[in-house]
Amino acid sequence: MSLSPIPDALRLALTAVRGAVRDHVPLAPSSHLRIGGPAQCLVEAATEQDVAWVVRACREHGVPLRVLGGASNILIADEGVAGVVLSLERLNRVVRDGTRLCAGAGVTVPSLIRLSREQGLAGLEVLTGVPAQVGGAVAMNAGTREGETFDLLESILVVDRDGELSELRRDAFQARYRDGGLAGRIVVSATFELREDDPRAIRERFETYLRYRNATQPITERSIGCVFRNPPGDAAGRLIERAGCKLLRDGGISVSGKHANYFVNDGSGSSAEFVRLIHTVAGRVADNSGVGLELEIKTWDVRGLDEFMAP
Repeated sequence: MSLSPIPDALRLALTAVRGAVRDHVPLAPSSHLRIGGPAQCLVEAATEQDVAWVVRACREHGVPLRVLGGASNILIADEGVAGVVLSLERLNRVVRDGTRLCAGAGVTVPSLIRLSREQGLAGLEVLTGVPAQVGGAVAMNAGTREGETFDLLESILVVDRDGELSELRRDAFQARYRDGGLAGRIVVSATFELREDDPRAIRERFETYLRYRNATQPITERSIGCVFRNPPGDAAGRLIERAGCKLLRDGGISVSGKHANYFVNDGSGSSAEFVRLIHTVAGRVADNSGVGLELEIKTWDVRGLDEFMAP
């Protein structure tokens, strides 16, 4: 992949960021799938104001910007990612206010569930098995059969496309299935309205949900969640299984034996193999059922998947 150099003026602007700024940083270790080439420039924001500054600087200099959370639903190109990748991992503070928890975008959902359980605050356990960070969970309206992220939200602190910080109530967004409706805004923190409950009761629900996830999803393997959106009135996993694709493999990437809408990496896989498997599976589903599948996962600089992108 041929990359245009990062403008010197942008590099100078990024010196004002309080976090680290580094070139050619491998992204695979930060991806739940453990796949992907380097970021041309990786910026680790230390504060919400850093996020706003980076957004303004990249916009001013016309450099593409992507936001890196837990990368639990992103397929990253083997060749890497052009422009600036903004990491929110250092925005990891959690503050309690009564039955509310305000969590930075870089807090992991599993750690937030654990903290809420220890403090006797119920609600977040419905997200058991979601591997995302808070920012990504809000942006994607991540969820399970028990509930979605937006069910629990009170407000969100965001940075808009102009690099302006603002706090918005949940009803300011048109959230839907696996889409928070943020219209390009970046989540820097989220406030959840929970309820008091016995920590033992919360733990029992958590363990029940975890047993179900372990039995039905490959949550301990390297994956990025459901690959395809569920078509109206049906389930992508069911269609994939009916087309005989369970355990289908391309190199180090295979269709999960637990849930056919998950592709897992055995540790040797590549983005190119993942793309080929998408084409193979979608083709077999189309031949078997006449349904054209659309991607639910996000992609960074990955080529050859335009036909599967939702309109």
